[in-house]
Amino acid sequence: GKSTAVVNSGLKFPFDDGGDAVIKGIGGTRNCDWFFTTEGILLDTAGRYSVHEEDREEWLGFLGLLKKNRPRAPINGIIVTVSIGELMGNSPSFAINLAKSLRQRVQELTEKLEVFAPVYVLFTKADLIPGFHEFFVDLDWNERDRVWGATIPYVQASGNELIALFDKHFDELYEGLRAMSVAQMSRQQGENTPPGLLTFPSEFASIKPALKAFIATLFEDNPFQFKPVFRGFYITSAIQGNDIQPVTNDRILRKFSLQGGSSGQVRAALSHGYFLKELFSKVIFPDRNLVRQHTTRAKARLRQFAVLGALCCLGLSLGGWSWSYVNNRSLLANVEQDLVKAVRIQEGRIDLQSRLEALEIIQDRLAQLEQFNHEHPLSIGLGLYQGERMAERLRHEYFAGVSNLMLQPVKENLEAFLNEVNAHGDRLKPQTATTAKASGSRQYKDASPADVEDSYNALKTYLMLSSREHVDVGHLSDQVTRFWRGWLEANRGTMSREQMIRSAGRILTFHLEHANDPAWPLIANNLVLVDDVRDKLRQVVRGMPAAERVYAEIKARASTRFAPVSVATIVGQDNAALVAGSYVVSGAFTVEAWRDYVQNAIKDAATNEQSNTDWVLQTSTKDDLTLEGSPEQIQKSLVAMYKRDYAEEWRQFVQGVSVASFESFPEAVAAMDRLGDPQMSPVGTVIKVVFDQTAWDNPAMANLGLERVQKGFIEWFKRSVLQMAPSRVQVDVNVSGKQHEIPMGPIGKEFAGFGRLVMPRDKADPLVDTYLKQLSKVRTRLNQLKNQGDPGPGSLKLMRETIDGNGSELAETLRFVDEQMLTGLPDNQRAVLRPLLVRPLLQSYASIIRPASEELNKTWEAQVYEPFNRKLAIKYPFAAKSNIEASPTEIGQMFGPEGAISKYVESAMGPLVVRRGNTITPRTWGDLGITLQAEFMNDFARWVSPLEGGAAGAAGGNAGSGSEAQTAFMLRPQA
Repeated sequence: GKSTAVVNSGLKFPFDDGGDAVIKGIGGTRNCDWFFTTEGILLDTAGRYSVHEEDREEWLGFLGLLKKNRPRAPINGIIVTVSIGELMGNSPSFAINLAKSLRQRVQELTEKLEVFAPVYVLFTKADLIPGFHEFFVDLDWNERDRVWGATIPYVQASGNELIALFDKHFDELYEGLRAMSVAQMSRQQGENTPPGLLTFPSEFASIKPALKAFIATLFEDNPFQFKPVFRGFYITSAIQGNDIQPVTNDRILRKFSLQGGSSGQVRAALSHGYFLKELFSKVIFPDRNLVRQHTTRAKARLRQFAVLGALCCLGLSLGGWSWSYVNNRSLLANVEQDLVKAVRIQEGRIDLQSRLEALEIIQDRLAQLEQFNHEHPLSIGLGLYQGERMAERLRHEYFAGVSNLMLQPVKENLEAFLNEVNAHGDRLKPQTATTAKASGSRQYKDASPADVEDSYNALKTYLMLSSREHVDVGHLSDQVTRFWRGWLEANRGTMSREQMIRSAGRILTFHLEHANDPAWPLIANNLVLVDDVRDKLRQVVRGMPAAERVYAEIKARASTRFAPVSVATIVGQDNAALVAGSYVVSGAFTVEAWRDYVQNAIKDAATNEQSNTDWVLQTSTKDDLTLEGSPEQIQKSLVAMYKRDYAEEWRQFVQGVSVASFESFPEAVAAMDRLGDPQMSPVGTVIKVVFDQTAWDNPAMANLGLERVQKGFIEWFKRSVLQMAPSRVQVDVNVSGKQHEIPMGPIGKEFAGFGRLVMPRDKADPLVDTYLKQLSKVRTRLNQLKNQGDPGPGSLKLMRETIDGNGSELAETLRFVDEQMLTGLPDNQRAVLRPLLVRPLLQSYASIIRPASEELNKTWEAQVYEPFNRKLAIKYPFAAKSNIEASPTEIGQMFGPEGAISKYVESAMGPLVVRRGNTITPRTWGDLGITLQAEFMNDFARWVSPLEGGAAGAAGGNAGSGSEAQTAFMLRPQA
């Protein structure tokens, strides 16, 4: 009677269009009726869900839909309806079994929906209780809408307490019926009183055992199930059928042989809802907020883990933020310290060295921050990174320093040079090919105001430094070096030239790498001077060959399209302080520029008319090179000019590469950890990049590449797919033929040594890979010395082995460089490659000199200095006022050919010095060796010379001669 009770409850159904008020479910709710009322929504599930286990999966699926769509409160209450007629007409076991089935459904609701919802028990079809109609026939509509039942406080009481409450409230209902029965019969005195007025209360009391059994079973305590929340029980009737005669009437008539009265007129069935409307509107719907969420044990454990995880995450976040905060504070403090250090270095000093050192301090920190800006470590991240703000401040300070230290001197030198060009414009002459070739052999050449190319480049540099629009870092790298070098030389003071060149090169390279920065400092031009020099140069440039003008335009365009190459961009900021460069290659002279632009531009220039605009001289020209010769000749000429400049650019680049000095042994270990890495060594990276950028002009490399491809993929395809024996494949370049069939270009000739180092040998690794493995051995040896705690003894041993040439990784690597890597190379290529390869070895050797010298000093103190102070320094003649005279034997133990000093030199110093008679000089390896004090070298001959007199005899006795000590006395006249 669920649906009938809802339909006849008197509620308003807004979607009822005069037909059926129920809305049938579809899909997963097809066995569920939906009742939409103005006060709430009622879901009427199929009754078979309650009693048939075979429908369990469908029932659980329905609950899953509710949970999915209303996760917080899938339902607000549970209405359990039971027909009083079924309870009355069946045995007590029926009520118990029905209650157990319904309890299981309530359990499933609680488990799946994870809520505790109040349970309302509706005992429907109360009209089946005999006398119901007669008893309530006179009720008006207002009384029929009221609630007939008991609402229990919303607490989870035990089973016994619930039964007691049920008994109490049921008895109250029974007493109310009795009182109502008396009242109704009193109003009908003398009339034909319906028997139902008298019998209905007793009939109502007779159903108490069945209802009580049902309630007790439905809400009994069970440790394996959730306790339902019993909200109340209610008696209702949706429709009323014919009157049912009490069973007791028939029993009395039979027992006393009485004849029953006429049953009267049969009453038709009615459809008045009794005790339903206010039950829904004033009890069930207002209780919608009583539902409370329930969590299963697994969910509770999961929630605990989630809370614990959240706390851990919060703790980790707080810890991470604290860690990042501290590290950012530390980074900020380090930046401040660097700025303070840069200021202190220059306090009271006006020399060039202090200013360069201050700039390098800021530059190193700025490079680190810029790297962090692109990809900073987690230790300073987590949203707290402050490097960008600090980098802006450092960049401002750095650019200000560069402006004063570099741009201002360069500007002054450029203006002085351009003034000289303007004053002697009549002497301007175009630079011939012969002059260019001769001057190009030097890395740095002085600019001549009489040379049109030098003058043009100077003006171009002057204009570039005042505007970012036409900046060419390759051009600036060469020209700024040229016009800055003289000022540096004049102001370097006591600073070594090597250190000056290295520091200036690093600063210039770093400065040019920031040419695209909006804050990049510029100079102010003297516009009058610029106009005058332009006028002078225009008169000369008009007579320059068209090919040179076209070539210059191609270079200018390529330099703006392709990025320049510097040592810092090759090795990365992490290695920029370890391997530095003083020259930046213009983007026009890269293999990418040649393949993607220059090659095609030269072909176009050789076949078509060119319109060129010279922004330096502010002139426009049209050059048709086809009038000067065949396209092949013109193309060959332009390519030759490009390859000549290409080789010169990369030669200057390689000559400018240098490995930093290792100031201490720990720095040497840290540096060799990077240099000796076979995979990531910056030296190996530079060599391979130079090879990649220059190999395209070497036909031998093309032959070798084709041969490798032929032996690789083609042979594999033949053997594996075609099942054919290997055979030769004809290609345009003859792999097995003579290499001189394709002439080697100037770039290939200049850098053939790099190809020899990088390309694989027959069944052997490339020479550069073997070299890096040798450096790795040096790295291992230095780390062994570091791990010994005191590197002195190990350093002394390594120096001896290196000088002797046996057992030393340094000596072994140097032999490999000289005897295998550089063998057969021309002198110019050896001069370029050897410093780059040998520098890490020399710096490693230099780093062990100090700990080795300290070890020698300790040995000197133990073997010579301490014994002398203890035995001889307190005796005459070494102490003039002493009353104790040193014996000849004691003197012979310290001095002379067999004394402690001579033995110290032979045993402790050994191969580290060269002893010629009684003179001693340090022995060097790569011009590096220990440093001996001047006093030691000057007095050494006197200390180890043969002793005279008794001391000589004593020394001889000590040597095993068997003679006795003698004393010689000599008298000399007093002057």
